[in-house]
Amino acid sequence: MNDAWNRLHPLLRQGEQLRWVGKPDPRVRFSATDLFLVPFSIMWGGFAVFWELQVVVSGAPIFFTLWGIPFVLVGLYFIFGRFIYKKRRKIMTVYGLTDSRAIVSSSERSFTDTFVKGTPMRVDRSRDGRHVSVIFGNRRQADYRNTGLDVLNLGQAQGVAFFDVDDPDALMRELDQLR
Repeated sequence: MNDAWNRLHPLLRQGEQLRWVGKPDPRVRFSATDLFLVPFSIMWGGFAVFWELQVVVSGAPIFFTLWGIPFVLVGLYFIFGRFIYKKRRKIMTVYGLTDSRAIVSSSERSFTDTFVKGTPMRVDRSRDGRHVSVIFGNRRQADYRNTGLDVLNLGQAQGVAFFDVDDPDALMRELDQLR
């Protein structure tokens, strides 16, 4: 956790204290959104592969073969790639809670933050109670987060959220003290 503290320390404002530091658990692969995304991705990918096979087997013009390739690639990303991207992003992400802000650092150069006091919060605990996710602010801003599809949100504001934290008690204790 020292790496996490070291990465967040330069982001602190004058007089601000870091109260809690955590990381998302990369072993957690699925979220509630996957109840929709997994069947959709299988249907998308299945249809795209079926299209390509039919085009190749039927000897259709090259245009139709080329037309289907992006759909197959998107289908493969939906089915497999987003989980690889999500795990890699989780490994690099660090969460921090100060006496006034929630900070998410997704790389050495990138971070988002929001004030905790006065910001609506949604807390989702896993069924077994071993993980917690906290979304700060507008839920819609965090719709694609934690799905591997947040790459589709390029250029748009992404909400601040702590996903799949494996130390829920410490995080919730600090949040309760800040509210």
